[in-house]
Amino acid sequence: MEQLKSYKELFPFFEGISANEMKINYVKKKFPKGETIFHEGDSCAGVPFVTKGCIRVSKFGKNGKEMSVYRVNAGETCILTVSSILSNEPYPLTATVEKDAEAIILPYQDFKLLMEVNPHFQEYIYKTISLRFLEVIKIIDEVIFQSIDERLVKHLLRYTKNDGDLIETTHDKIATEIGTVREVVSRLLKEMERKGWIQLSRGKVTVVERSKLEELMKDKKL
Repeated sequence: MEQLKSYKELFPFFEGISANEMKINYVKKKFPKGETIFHEGDSCAGVPFVTKGCIRVSKFGKNGKEMSVYRVNAGETCILTVSSILSNEPYPLTATVEKDAEAIILPYQDFKLLMEVNPHFQEYIYKTISLRFLEVIKIIDEVIFQSIDERLVKHLLRYTKNDGDLIETTHDKIATEIGTVREVVSRLLKEMERKGWIQLSRGKVTVVERSKLEELMKDKKL
């Protein structure tokens, strides 16, 4: 009981769980970077509540192309796992550990029990579903209605705040994030470097003139 309550800073609903509810079964697991927790089509036996690290949830196309959909960080749960368990459907995407992770795994029956009897737990799950749904809608909007140029600029702005800020990444990783292929990302980045807006080096992108990127997003003339 006290072990679960020790995670109340990450998951406040643990504080409101009664002694009887605390008798639920759970497993604490560690996942090394690079491990695939769920493949598309896998069945889900439990719901992970991440206490450390980061898990990336992505979609693979038939051509092998990958696109990131969302990430599950410390203090969050994978809402697609919840959906799979409640609907008794297979996991629809692929979940891979991006940073060494640890999680509390609630088995199917114990998860359902808390959903039925604990309003704090229910509120947390429903809120997480709502926020993640809005996040996915935003991604769909970007992929359908924004050009690759816009998505790339938005990505660079998201991970920097000032001139000289550096992003440790690769062209492959950026392509995965914005839903395109490495060759397109490389071409666009080299064009930005030629204009003096960014500087490229192995595994790094340095934003030199962030204001130019902001102007492009405002004008949408790339």
